[in-house]
Amino acid sequence: MSIVILVGGTSPNGNPEHRYLVNAFLEQFGDSITRIITCDPSPAPLQTRLKRALKRGNFRERIARARYGKGYGPDAALLSQALFGDAPIHTMPGGDKVSIVHSHNSDECSAILDKEQPEVIVVYGTAIIKSHIFTKAKQVTLNMHTGLSPHYRGDSTLFWPVFYDEPEKLGVTVHKLVADVDGGDIVYTGKVSYERGDGEAELFAKGVHVGSQLYLQAVQDVLDGTVVYHPQDLSIGREFRWIHRTVEAEKKVLQILETWALDQ
Repeated sequence: MSIVILVGGTSPNGNPEHRYLVNAFLEQFGDSITRIITCDPSPAPLQTRLKRALKRGNFRERIARARYGKGYGPDAALLSQALFGDAPIHTMPGGDKVSIVHSHNSDECSAILDKEQPEVIVVYGTAIIKSHIFTKAKQVTLNMHTGLSPHYRGDSTLFWPVFYDEPEKLGVTVHKLVADVDGGDIVYTGKVSYERGDGEAELFAKGVHVGSQLYLQAVQDVLDGTVVYHPQDLSIGREFRWIHRTVEAEKKVLQILETWALDQ
């Protein structure tokens, strides 16, 4: 029996959340995890990057981001502290089980999956996985979405419930991976509770903690033959892309978090 994990990140070692999830799966499923496939996001040549930047436009926001001086998404150091405490994991767990590809949709990744013949493919934090990859699982490919589907789908989905002042919609979802972004049948959802002093990193870490436990249970359910899938109503909720997360949106979220802290 084989479980294969596909995880993303800004390096082949992933980000803190990817390492946390992989470590949790290794602890629970041990030798059943036969391969962990990460991606080496090598930068494209300068000419290609310039062409992409010109095509995407949005130069006013790019200038605003440069002036703002803060990176996109949760602070990595704060997130690592919230996930691991004083015992951080800096490299991808798994040792010789780890394979690095240039893309999870590549022929190289496809060949690894053909060799492993996984019962279940576990996906977290990657670029969009295409059907020729996610259909390689004998039973199912699952995804963990750090947002409460179908209400918040796509990018930064523990950020937007704060922006819209909807703390009751902070949550995480484990679902079947399909072509629609975060649109597959749901196995489990879990809530994330705001506490005074929480910033984006703390809320995201809570989502990873809650979601990882649900993900472990979902995979066990698949293997036990007890999994239950619940269709989503994609006519409700919102889907976000990275371009929606502007500097002004981030400033508004900081203000709302201050308000939430005062209200408690």
